[in-house]
Amino acid sequence: MSRLVVIGGGIAGLATAWAAADAARRAGQGLEVLVLERGHEVGGKARSIVHDGWLVEGGPSGFLGGRPELDALLNATGLIDDVVPARLQAKRRFLYRAGRMREIKASPIGFVRAGILSARGLARLAAEPFIPRGTASADDETVWEFAARRLGAEVADRLVSPMSLGIFAGDARRLSLESAFPRMAAVEREHRSLIIGMIARRGRVAAGPLSSLRNGMQSLPLALAERGGFTVHRKCRVSALEACSGGWSVIVAGSAEPIEAEAVVLATEPWATAALLGPLHDGAAHALASIPCPPVAVVAFGFGRDARPRVPDGFGVLIARGEGFRMLGNLWETSLYPGRGPDGGILIRAMLGGAVDPGIGDLSDDAVRAIAYDEVRRLYGLMQEPSFSMVVRVPRAIPQYERGHRVRVAAVDSALAGLPGLAVTGSGLRGVAFADAAADGVHTGTRMAAWIGANRLASVA
Repeated sequence: MSRLVVIGGGIAGLATAWAAADAARRAGQGLEVLVLERGHEVGGKARSIVHDGWLVEGGPSGFLGGRPELDALLNATGLIDDVVPARLQAKRRFLYRAGRMREIKASPIGFVRAGILSARGLARLAAEPFIPRGTASADDETVWEFAARRLGAEVADRLVSPMSLGIFAGDARRLSLESAFPRMAAVEREHRSLIIGMIARRGRVAAGPLSSLRNGMQSLPLALAERGGFTVHRKCRVSALEACSGGWSVIVAGSAEPIEAEAVVLATEPWATAALLGPLHDGAAHALASIPCPPVAVVAFGFGRDARPRVPDGFGVLIARGEGFRMLGNLWETSLYPGRGPDGGILIRAMLGGAVDPGIGDLSDDAVRAIAYDEVRRLYGLMQEPSFSMVVRVPRAIPQYERGHRVRVAAVDSALAGLPGLAVTGSGLRGVAFADAAADGVHTGTRMAAWIGANRLASVA
């Protein structure tokens, strides 16, 4: 029987393992799939923590539907019936700027009245359809540069930069547009103008509804590990990877014998993948190690129903830089999904750190909690103490797709072409969202199962 080893038990690694096992089974191919996870539990950044009736997500709290790869995983694990669509009020998004919270309205009149942009900024935004298409550049454009060129510097500063914080915890002046927001770049290529493109694409469904899972996002990784048709070894740290005559030898710390396999998939963080690839290909390792993964702290606060008049009913709020807050923004979890807190309770999730404030990683949990509570209290005018609080630290969080990211991905792909039976997946290369990582894992697993099958036939012939 052939063997595939997947290093890393996050959603990408588990999706890889499931897809490989499923493809082999369908092809009548004998394939043992092992997942090696260094931690005590699977899920990677997807951590769902339940405490006294509160459900806190330490990582992603939802996903956009419409991805067949993710649907396949949900169907395979029986969790498709546990998908919970976001409430209608999730469409209400807010921005804190110039000392107050402002709702970002979809209607032109509502947007103007929100006061997010000055008259000059609005006039520049209205001129967007007349701005020529950008010229191709060898060094790709940053998100901020693109937004300033097409929509004006005011929109880039007041809207696009906070949006980049909310999605990547990243700096719009450093993120690559083509890698971080490829759909936005595609709209300009296809329609020249973003506004014209939005009108032309009206009615098209770009993505499915925002949803989550009834028992938290980690329930999918846990279900895959339990009934995905493969074996998971936890508390299993891989220290090295070596080529051998039969394929690959996986060296596990504390184990006398290596694990031999025809193929290996690295589904770890970019920095961890770089350490394993270093002895095999210095260029690929350097490319992966140069992908920043700044720290993020999630601080959850549970308040009683008496706080409800102070907290808007909606998705959450992004906080523009320069407003006197270290928080990047808040999610109002109990407004988003049912079952996130006791009846009548309000769960606020504050995010701190990221590329614009990496120093948050140097502070203690108590210090981070104190900063977050002071800022939450000021933001909403709350006088009461929370009945519940929790700090979840991610020392190396969302990979930053900064300028030149495509070149780094190409370097990794080029190196792997010369290392048969080795693949890399995960959020560090082709999408940081939960659904993106899951989809990349499914494609990787399917491809590796096919490669193993073809390699076996070739060896027999």
